[in-house]
Amino acid sequence: MKPLRALFVVCLVVAAAVLAPAAGQRESPAVTLTFWYPYGEGSWTGKFLASKIQAFNQANPGITVQGQSYENYAAIIEALQRAAAAKSLPGVATIAYGYDDYIIGGGLAAPLNELLGADSSAFLGDFFPSLLEITTVRGKTYGLPLALSVAELFYHSDLFAQAGLDPDRPPAHWEDFLEAARAVHGQLGVFGATFALDDPWTFETAVRSNGGDFLSADGRRPTLDSAVAVRTLEQWAEGVRGRYILYNAGFFETLQSFGAQQAAMFAVSSYGTLYYKANLPAVRAMPWPAAQGHPIKSPAGGNSLYVFGNTQAERRAGAEFLRYLTGPEANAEWAMNSGYLPTRRSSLERMGEFIEGFDNYRIAVAGIQHVVAPVQFPGRREPQIRQVILEAIEAALLGRKSAREALAEANAKVAELMKP
Repeated sequence: MKPLRALFVVCLVVAAAVLAPAAGQRESPAVTLTFWYPYGEGSWTGKFLASKIQAFNQANPGITVQGQSYENYAAIIEALQRAAAAKSLPGVATIAYGYDDYIIGGGLAAPLNELLGADSSAFLGDFFPSLLEITTVRGKTYGLPLALSVAELFYHSDLFAQAGLDPDRPPAHWEDFLEAARAVHGQLGVFGATFALDDPWTFETAVRSNGGDFLSADGRRPTLDSAVAVRTLEQWAEGVRGRYILYNAGFFETLQSFGAQQAAMFAVSSYGTLYYKANLPAVRAMPWPAAQGHPIKSPAGGNSLYVFGNTQAERRAGAEFLRYLTGPEANAEWAMNSGYLPTRRSSLERMGEFIEGFDNYRIAVAGIQHVVAPVQFPGRREPQIRQVILEAIEAALLGRKSAREALAEANAKVAELMKP
């Protein structure tokens, strides 16, 4: 062999020896991870997630995250059911609060404590406890809170003034809220209030903040037909009949009606805070008006991130992605641009300058102390149960049934759906 060729061969052998993994070690194979979320690709939230996916992929060459947008949370749940049957689960998915027992109890999600590594306790300890409690079962945490919204009311301060109400002293209690709605209608002829009713969430907030609940204390039977729940729905129905409460079945139709000042107050989540600041600066926020003598109970709105995956490698990669997406800076950026609230203390601390002078957002932040876990019905029929409750609300508001009759029938249906 010629000297130059021999030298070249020797160099190749040495290089191969240097670059080869040590004995007993193997290079980790590349992992492709699917990520399901309920935000449109053209929306700010969709664009934000797409940018974070791209940045994560660049920083983690061994992992490729592929985002997939769904129309809403229910569509993700339906897709998960099909994926579980086909044994082809996504790596990570965004799940709305309230579906957590359904997801965890079904055995689909992976616990995160070990996947997050040795510092998992410190990492998890930074999240607001009321949120982490929702996704923790028997000491194991399954979901990381990504987004948070609280229940509150937005109101047109100019309509309040025109109706003779003090915009600086909005209704503090449920009874005051109903009286203000009647006053606005009587003075101006427009609706005094409207509710977001594409989900039972606002009705649950009203019932629980009025001293009732959807489940018995032991969690074994539904209490949809309790005196508090019936009276709350009766009051809504009375307002619809009296034309001081507006009922729209569609959320966006309700949003448009409020924006056009067809209703003075909108009972909904805090998610729209940024929108109103930019587009309707006269719209102000007030805390949820609980019944006199009762604390506000605001079921957590928003979602958590869960790791599913089909292999342990996918699950480890999923945990890395979750750690990145819920990091303090990313979570603060998400909150300051999406309208959601942050889900961890360190993120809130980073937002001091953003919150200063932003009264509506300060009211939303103050609402975090009132956050409680959403009611979660035992069993795996949560989607059907929510639909039953919605149909009962609609039947009462449209006058097809009395509130008592509608909720009694719903309670019986839900009791059947809760059976194993």
